Amino acid sequence: MPRHLHCDRIICGIVVLLSFFGLVMVFSATTGGEEAPTRFVVKQALAIAIGLAAMRILMFIDYRHLRRPRVVFAVMGISVTLLVVVLFGAQTANTNRFLRLGSISFQPSELAKFALILFLAFYLDRHARKLAEWRTLARAGVILGMLFLLVVGGKDLGGVIVLALIASVMFWVAGLDMRYFALAGLGSLPLLAVAIWWEPYRMQRLTTFLNPEADPKNAGFQILQSQIAVGTGGLFGKGLMDGHQKMRFLPEAHTDFIFALVCEELGFIVAILVVLAFGVLLWRGVRVARRAPDRFGTYLAVGITAMIVCQALVNLGVVLGLLPTKGMPLPFVSYGGSAMIVALASSGILLNVSQHAE
Repeated sequence: MPRHLHCDRIICGIVVLLSFFGLVMVFSATTGGEEAPTRFVVKQALAIAIGLAAMRILMFIDYRHLRRPRVVFAVMGISVTLLVVVLFGAQTANTNRFLRLGSISFQPSELAKFALILFLAFYLDRHARKLAEWRTLARAGVILGMLFLLVVGGKDLGGVIVLALIASVMFWVAGLDMRYFALAGLGSLPLLAVAIWWEPYRMQRLTTFLNPEADPKNAGFQILQSQIAVGTGGLFGKGLMDGHQKMRFLPEAHTDFIFALVCEELGFIVAILVVLAFGVLLWRGVRVARRAPDRFGTYLAVGITAMIVCQALVNLGVVLGLLPTKGMPLPFVSYGGSAMIVALASSGILLNVSQHAE
């Protein structure tokens, strides 16, 4: 008799709860602004509905179908094509990150994260015994370099850093010798320095991070207001919808800095529960990866878990003033359709892997 498949219900529950918790916080964050909050809530609810539908479908399509070369290279090809097209599109906030069709927008760099995970899972599985060979690493490096250049071409340095973190975790799990990480790190430092120097706003963000009080009304305004929101919430918060910082004090309160609003309105206890939720996702994701029946499943689970957790760590670090300001949404919580759909769809694949866990 075939074994009845069960997905990891803890991962599923946390993902769904965080998504609807985020919908509530987006409504709260946009209340009192110049635009009606229903506009943001409706778009976010639509993204959640599409993401949950994709998650449900991918939960029941055997993840091993994704190992087919035509699937891997089709996803990679679509991702690269969209990244190229967006470079020639209209700029938004001095960046080329979004493809727009009327009121609908899509951020190709979000799809690039999943494309990278799928490609590396396929590639590392196929070349597991030749991973230490320079030829094997060079071929992977060409693909990684192409994605990195296209993403940074859209002026999304933070997206490149997340892609690099995901790739590093996957190579580490695959057993790559640590000396290669050292070489890659040393080689990337000059490139990172050039990327920061090339765009004046990046250098400004770095200097502001080191001393935000030097320009509290301009460059340091956002991070200082975020810290005020975090610090004034206390243990239980001011109450849902009663936050003050979202009233034109804290920019991007519904996107990159939504965790600051969580701290202000719902307090330290709820904020810690949100952080613990991502900690549990890390634990369960690692558990799924360790119990996967094959290397491909292990690498997929590791990559998806790394994508979610790394983005959460970067977002929380920015909100708390531990990292320079960077436009990085908090997975499942921040406003943003592209990030939400990709995160939920990727979670569906992670849940599919968990069904086959030994």
